[in-house]
Parts: sequence; structure tokens; C-alpha cells
Amino acid sequence: MSPFEQLERHWADVEREFMASRPMLRLQRGQVGLDHYAAYLRETYFYTREDPQKQATATARFRGPDRDMVKYFLRHALSEVGHDQMALADLTAIGFETASIPDENPLPATLAMTGFAYYSIQYRQPISYLGWLYFLEFLPTSKGGGIAEALAKLGVPKTAMTFLDEHRSVDVHHNKLMRIYADHMIRSEYDLDEVVYALTVTGTLFANMLEGAFEAADRGDLPVRLGSQPAAVVSRSAP
Repeated sequence: MSPFEQLERHWADVEREFMASRPMLRLQRGQVGLDHYAAYLRETYFYTREDPQKQATATARFRGPDRDMVKYFLRHALSEVGHDQMALADLTAIGFETASIPDENPLPATLAMTGFAYYSIQYRQPISYLGWLYFLEFLPTSKGGGIAEALAKLGVPKTAMTFLDEHRSVDVHHNKLMRIYADHMIRSEYDLDEVVYALTVTGTLFANMLEGAFEAADRGDLPVRLGSQPAAVVSRSAP
């Protein structure tokens, strides 16, 4: 069994657990609304704007035969540029203010998810990043259709699902890259364990991010509808 095939087996368990998480069950049961989708898009903006630089950062630690993957990783990173703007465009399409968002801070759970990727690269093993990447590339292609149907039932128009639609299609190519990455870079049980651990943690952190976004919407905190005023001043992010 190839390293990628072994990873696929672990992905099935992680995916099943994620789909059974509280925020995903709320979505499937129709227990969320446009405010919750808007809150998710806001957090999506924050973590996706880091993606190109995060992926490029990983290559700085590639050594030996892993250097063969630098070209693939950097091209992959370039393809992620602009996805944060899709999230903002989707927010605008459902009537939410976006002008101030780039200067605001993400919710704590979103920062934790983004920070874990950098932590894996810098302080564990650079191969750990494959677990983070695998989760975010395979979820849209695996469950994106069902998620889109659930959102449509909430009243989300097609014009406000450009981020999801992009990842349902583009990530098919990225999934093929994941096979190349895994089969070239996973060379031992230790390597596989590192990737599986990061995959599992990312599933948990992504569910936590959704939970944080939905709770913010429940409280009426964020984001702000066009033409309305925020309930409180939002702290500014660092440059």
C-alpha cells in the first residue's frame, strides 16, 4: 500500500468525525442562517490569506530529496492567491460589510488553526504540513456538494458560493498533487504518523473555527450587515 493510500484510510476517520461535529450537524439540520454563513466567510478570509505564504514557508525547510517538491509547492501556493478575496466577495453578495475586515482580528479559534500550520512547519517536522493541507484540500471535493446543497436550503444564492465552488473544482487538481507529495515525502512510519497527527488536529481545529464563527453569529457580534452599525469596536490586527 502506497503512503498516499495509507493516508486515505486515515482521512476517512477524520472526515467522519468532522462531519459529526456540532457545527456541521447544525448546518445539516438547518439550524443556522445567513449570519452564520457570513461569520464563517469572515474567518475563511483570515485563514486563506495566509495560505500562499504558509505553503511557501514550508519549502524553506525542505532538505535532500524533499527539495524535488519545491517547484510543486510554490506553484500550488500561487494558485491559492486571491481566495481570501473570494470569501469577501461572497460576503458582499449576501449583504454584509467587508471594508473593515482586513484590519480586524480573526476569532481565537481561527488564529489557533492558522498558527498550528506554522507551528507544524517550524517546530515539528515540515512534513506535518501535509496533514493540514490534506484536510483543507480534500474536504471540499469530498463533501462540498452536500455542503452547497445545505447552504442553498438556507437561502444562500449561487453567487455567494464562489469560494466553495472554486475549491470543489480546483482542489481536484490539488488532490492529485497531494498524491505526489505523499508518495515522495512520506518514507517511514514516523513520517506517516506526523502527517496523520496533523490531519487529525486540523480536523478538530477547523471544527472549532466553525463553532467559534457560529457562536459569534448567535451573539450577533460579527460580521456587520451593509447599512448597519457594529455592536462594538473590533480590535485591529497587527500589520
